[in-house]
Amino acid sequence: MSLRRGTLESVSQLSMETNPLMKQNKADHLLLRVPKLLYFHEIPKWQQDNEFLLSGYRPTSGSTWVSYTGILYLHNQTINIYSHLAGCIVFCILPFYFYWNSYQFQANAQVDDIVVISIYCLGVAVCFAFSATFHILWNHSYALTSFWNKLDYLGILVLMWGAGIPTIYYGFFCNQNLQWFYWMTTSGTALGCAIVTLHPSFISPQFRHWRACFYGGFGLSSIIFVVHGLILHGWELQKAHMSLNWMGWMATSNLTGAIIYAARVPERWVPHKFDIFGASHQILHVAVMIAAVIHFYGLLNAFSIIRSKVDTCGN
Repeated sequence: MSLRRGTLESVSQLSMETNPLMKQNKADHLLLRVPKLLYFHEIPKWQQDNEFLLSGYRPTSGSTWVSYTGILYLHNQTINIYSHLAGCIVFCILPFYFYWNSYQFQANAQVDDIVVISIYCLGVAVCFAFSATFHILWNHSYALTSFWNKLDYLGILVLMWGAGIPTIYYGFFCNQNLQWFYWMTTSGTALGCAIVTLHPSFISPQFRHWRACFYGGFGLSSIIFVVHGLILHGWELQKAHMSLNWMGWMATSNLTGAIIYAARVPERWVPHKFDIFGASHQILHVAVMIAAVIHFYGLLNAFSIIRSKVDTCGN
């Protein structure tokens, strides 16, 4: 759909003098009105997140409906929205994929396998759903955008927590006490971070370093149970049970996306060129999706290795 600066297109062909963002009525609810997209300096301070993205911003809507119609035209949040909408749908389907393509072909498979892998997939789906909704409502209002920004961070916590559950299950497959110990510590840490996330000051600029500490600490806490598993069982066994090779690629993808996002490249190098396609935040979204898929296949690999043996624990 073509966008012209300084004009307001409407499929209803109503008067150009009517403000479509403020004067919608019930008869117009099926009609898409494409607003004039703004430059960075034209949007409110609370929307100014990346000074290197110079154009393609939606005006403040003040309306959930108007913000949601943003999924129907092109702007600088479109790729962020659709990348994680697609990811959410994919991870809602993957538990069924696991059942039909892996679970039912393993005679030793247990319901526990479905539960832990579904927890992971659901965690990813929740993360992506919160992310997509946040980007859809990015232009609504300061209050609602701030609320969904917190839920966006909360979704990251849910993803990390969900990723830990099956990893711990297969990593300590023969030791239920350690399974429960690390499940409880991981869940407790996630709950603590969630409480901090919902604090009113969480998304303030002054809290940025604390956000990094809490989320970085939670992410790095997984190293503890990985190292513990290596000490107990050695590299060869844990490489299979925790799919450490897959985990390494997952970490590489996440780290690459995070570095690009923090550096805000390539948009800082070529102004305007990446405002709509190829910005750092979009690259981060894709990197996180790739990492999530890598971890899923790592879990399938661990499941196949463990359940292919009649007596994995040698009892």
